[in-house]
Amino acid sequence: MTPVSLQRAALCAALLAALPSVGLAQQANNDPLYRYQWHLMNYGQSVLGDARPAFGLDLGIDDLHDYNIRGKGVVVSVVDQGVEIAHPDLAANVVPDGSWNGLNGSHDPTPANGRNAHGTAVAGIIAAVGWNGIGGRGVAPAARLKSFNYLDGGGTQEEVWLTRPELADVQVSNNSWGSYANFLPTVVDELDIAAWERALSATRGGLGTIYVKSAGNGFASWRASDDGVDVWDVCNDAINRAGVGCQQSIWEESNGYFNVMVIAAGDASGVRSSYSTPGASIWVTGLGGEYGWQAQGLRNGGYSEAVAVGQLPVRYEPAIVTTDLSGCVRGYNTNVRGGFRNVLDGDASLLDNTCNYTGTMNGTSAAAPTVSGVVALMLQANPKLSYRDVKYILATTARQIDAGQAEVRDANGTVIAPGWTANAAGRRFSNWYGFGLIDATAAVTRATGFKSLPALLDSGWQRAVLAAPVAIGNAAAPARASVRIANRVGRIEAVQIGLSTDYRHAGTWGNGGGAVASPLLVTLTSPAGTRAFVLPAHSGYGGDVLTIPFTAVNAFLDEAGDGDWTVAVSDVDLAAGAASAGNLTSFKIRILGH
Repeated sequence: MTPVSLQRAALCAALLAALPSVGLAQQANNDPLYRYQWHLMNYGQSVLGDARPAFGLDLGIDDLHDYNIRGKGVVVSVVDQGVEIAHPDLAANVVPDGSWNGLNGSHDPTPANGRNAHGTAVAGIIAAVGWNGIGGRGVAPAARLKSFNYLDGGGTQEEVWLTRPELADVQVSNNSWGSYANFLPTVVDELDIAAWERALSATRGGLGTIYVKSAGNGFASWRASDDGVDVWDVCNDAINRAGVGCQQSIWEESNGYFNVMVIAAGDASGVRSSYSTPGASIWVTGLGGEYGWQAQGLRNGGYSEAVAVGQLPVRYEPAIVTTDLSGCVRGYNTNVRGGFRNVLDGDASLLDNTCNYTGTMNGTSAAAPTVSGVVALMLQANPKLSYRDVKYILATTARQIDAGQAEVRDANGTVIAPGWTANAAGRRFSNWYGFGLIDATAAVTRATGFKSLPALLDSGWQRAVLAAPVAIGNAAAPARASVRIANRVGRIEAVQIGLSTDYRHAGTWGNGGGAVASPLLVTLTSPAGTRAFVLPAHSGYGGDVLTIPFTAVNAFLDEAGDGDWTVAVSDVDLAAGAASAGNLTSFKIRILGH
């Protein structure tokens, strides 16, 4: 056995000992597409996609399903496009009359538009029914599902997160969606943040619903639109050459909420999925894969790679196999959508001719539900876990992948984006992966009998006192501001910051304009000396004056909160001795922990 296999075997043995009432399942593995679901069990097998997955690179489900850890008793809401609740591989897990169609007020959110298959694919990743002789299975194949068609225009974020009566028994909220902006408004109201966090914490009888949210798919391409019709890519060659990511996860307000886990995507080889948005607010990584193309599939469908290049990225590494809108005229897998991408596509497929499944689901939209499924397994093992407990367990049991991820330097040798770093408490963090790839067996084992974290301590917003604006110099002479936190938080669970400058970028966002490759580098240094990259230089910025009114910076988990916190802002393109083009005008920080 490999070291990883030995470690997992030990974890499974410990779990079985901790759950003496759980017996091994005696059901045959009769889900015909399960073998292609490398994200569940990966032994290097041939899957959909012409590149094989790296052995052992999966969610670490291992024997959990055999021990009947399948998400039983846990309700997950899919806040997305509507889910086809009568799908043959979902219906048995859908809560009757538990969903909400915000467009017509009914309990059936099944999409009327046959192209809106996203929610159905997400739901299948979480909780497709297992051992029923069709399709594959979900990460938590016994969890219950509710659907809210928010992305179809059904309801507000407040309704689908907080106020709808159908949410009363929801424990996990999956949100495979994100913002389309490379900037935030100049001001994000602190009272509004506090109101959201109080309300989110009060759900689930005060334990707090676990909100799982996609980071985005904007590493190298980010689509924007002013009118919903004219769409363009705000990224450009200058941004992509920098290699730090066009989009950053910090540019969405709800990604900074203490209650929300922001999820990056990894592929089947154990590195960042090509599209996965990085950022200081990433928490952990799920599995989203790549695009799942196969040369044989292209030939079967009369689909040439030359045609494909003009429509979608052509990548032959595996994507995620999951449920699709049923039938061959709707969804991702059809006979009428310009050809096939792999051998699962079409009604002549020898794997499954129903077209009820797709092998091309990907994105952080696919990674988030892998995390939601693992959370459902954890909550079956220990329903008393709070949202803080779940976040902490996932972070501290995650596996480091892509251990050789290198820091990125510009032409002057300045580090403009980090690789993996270790904080003063020994926690490893990456802006690409957060605390690493989730490990289901390790997380469930830790969850069993977990002693909840102590009462939450909150420093409140503390502000730097600046006698005057501080000039933004080059990398050797950044603008700095500090705040001292005293006798407020012993061990950090989250850090939130805000800052403003009067530094004005050239370029336009609207009417087809692109983001600029901002030369500004923003870092935050803890009292213990850990340096986190809040905004890497040369990432995309679509605003005018640089302002970061609110974001989470997650690299400081388990460090001491008290002491001097210092933000630094530099213009890495500014020549030595040149006049500054702007100033740091404010800085604030909030520490949460225990």
